[in-house]
Amino acid sequence: MGFTAPLYFLFSAFLLLVILMYFFRKQYEKKAIPSVLMWQEWMNEFEAQAWWRKLQHHLLLYLQLLALLFLIFTLTQPFFEKEGIEGDHIIFIMDTSASMTALEGESSRLELAKEEVFHILDKVDDQDLTVIVAKETPEILSERSSSKKEMLQLVGGLETTYASSNLIDAINLAKSILGDEKGNIQMFTDNFSEDNSLEFNPNTAFFAHNIGSSHINLAVETFGVAIRENDVVGVVNVKNEGEEAKEVKLNVYDDQNNVIKQVSETIEGNKLKTIYLEKLQIATSYKAVVSGDEQYLLDNEQIAFLGQQQDPNVYVHKDIHPFARKAVEIASTNVIHLSSTPAGGEDFQGVHLIQGIARSDWPSGPKLVFLSGQDGEEETELSGEVTANMTNPLMQSVEMERVHVEKTFTTDEFSSFDVVASRGGTPLILSGIYEGDPIIVVTFELGSSDWPLHPGFPLFMFHSIQELTQNQSMLGYFYPGQSLDYYPSSDVKKAEIIDENDNVVSSSEAFDQPIDLPLTPGLYKLRETKDQTDTMKSFYIMLEDSEKSIQTVDSFTIPAVSSSMNQGGETTTSKDISYLFLILALVVLLLEWEVYRRGISN
Repeated sequence: MGFTAPLYFLFSAFLLLVILMYFFRKQYEKKAIPSVLMWQEWMNEFEAQAWWRKLQHHLLLYLQLLALLFLIFTLTQPFFEKEGIEGDHIIFIMDTSASMTALEGESSRLELAKEEVFHILDKVDDQDLTVIVAKETPEILSERSSSKKEMLQLVGGLETTYASSNLIDAINLAKSILGDEKGNIQMFTDNFSEDNSLEFNPNTAFFAHNIGSSHINLAVETFGVAIRENDVVGVVNVKNEGEEAKEVKLNVYDDQNNVIKQVSETIEGNKLKTIYLEKLQIATSYKAVVSGDEQYLLDNEQIAFLGQQQDPNVYVHKDIHPFARKAVEIASTNVIHLSSTPAGGEDFQGVHLIQGIARSDWPSGPKLVFLSGQDGEEETELSGEVTANMTNPLMQSVEMERVHVEKTFTTDEFSSFDVVASRGGTPLILSGIYEGDPIIVVTFELGSSDWPLHPGFPLFMFHSIQELTQNQSMLGYFYPGQSLDYYPSSDVKKAEIIDENDNVVSSSEAFDQPIDLPLTPGLYKLRETKDQTDTMKSFYIMLEDSEKSIQTVDSFTIPAVSSSMNQGGETTTSKDISYLFLILALVVLLLEWEVYRRGISN
């Protein structure tokens, strides 16, 4: 305990003044009385009393001295020192990346970080509090709050986002919030090195809490499969982050979760080893899983899709415009020109470019159709400006608004298709599903337009073939926190994301915004609900390369100028208790008033 203004103890002289005033209190006059027998009896009784009973007769004096003493203590501003956190504003930066799920004993690193934050919050006293989550774009959960309860709820409710953290941007955000005020930045992560070039305001203290310690960790760095000479082969790169050699067991699963390959290898410490897989069974997807560590399992597996290995055949039917023929030869390497309409029994697997063929003779499979009016379409003169849906993949770098189109053919059969481009409200390009197959319809003849002369026309042909030949059952690979630009066909009513346990993760019936993909790594399916059938498309949420390591570095501190902070970011703070003595003085004055009132009434 200490005193901010001990000079005020000089006012203790007033205690002597009060005592002296009692010597000059009112004197009684001498008078003759008939008898002193009763007084003598009372005096004998008084002298026989204990000393502490005699003091009761001067209770008012003692109460006044005590009240004055408490007031003097109030003026000296007493305080006591306690452990606290330096700074008027404390900012917590929380790393919620995948590596923070690594176990340290029974608890994860994120749980241990929360416990340290709770420990710091116990020592906060009337300071502003801010919480920042270090995502790819740092997010402020709460700014300049003075409520410890709110901070405990926010930090306690944090969950892993699995995506890599952007610690530098989070630190810069914290610095901009603090400005020149006296502040303290507390960052909780697992691998932030002191080698990073950091500059702070002289009033800002920074402490990096690197949670956990380095462990043995095995990680599947890369995994891929391909078809080579009619056999499926694979390559797996496995890394050993430990100091010692480690025996690794590798299991490869097919899309039915059956083990189709087992391999045992010994990997030297801090080395990457390539494991080759041969003669795998045919499957749409494969999963490679390594075993041998326990602290961090997220990077122990990875999925690879067996994609299309060569360009599909593109069949160009008769009557296709010469410019379209030339453009498709640029867009694809496997172009087959047909001089006649195929017979019904012939099997032509690939994309078909069609013009002037009756719909009853259209082949099955993906199609790019140029209408010509030979199947009942009505010819319509056009006016107005050409507009296009630039978010549609078909319109990337096409610049359709510069194209001149005089007339088009209209039909109600494609009215449910998505409009890719139009002029004056009349569709020019449509896309959708026709009899179960994807289709793109150009509603005008190329001869009545200058479109083939534009550089965007070959690009449109390329995008069309890519759109029609993409694997309809596979969406590909994504990272945690990414979004999917989703352009479903017009007959899709609802889209649901389903995990490996057939649980619905999210559902959407409006497709005007990208779909937020799950955060947890794993294999998922996108189920499209249509009028008559459902379709499933697989995709994989994979860890970023930076999250396949759980090595840590030492924590470090960058103190503020003239800081008394220790290595833990803590310091001693002064707690003013002068208000307690003021309250005691008021209580004593009330007691004195009550004693005086009772004495007067008696």
